[in-house]
Amino acid sequence: MTVNKKEFADRMAENGGITKKAAREAVKLFIKTIEDFLSEDEKIMISGFGRFEVRTMKEKVGNLKGNSCVIPEHEYVGFHASNLLMDRIQEIKKIKNEGINDEG
Repeated sequence: MTVNKKEFADRMAENGGITKKAAREAVKLFIKTIEDFLSEDEKIMISGFGRFEVRTMKEKVGNLKGNSCVIPEHEYVGFHASNLLMDRIQEIKKIKNEGINDEG
């Protein structure tokens, strides 16, 4: 399942005990701020969460329907999750799975 911006903000409102409107504004502001820093070639490190940065993909030869083609050098946004975030995700999944197994 893919969560969209509205669904993300609504969950944030639930978790934070704030209005959906406030959560949606906070999400918009968060995204805008990330865009601002990345457009200035700044890396963004959020402790316990991860790192965002603009990376460069070098030119390479690709394959398009059996024909080789040149994919030009281009920039993209990379994200690297922190070890703490990955540990938390695994812990939450384990707890949820144990809850499911206990019911069955």
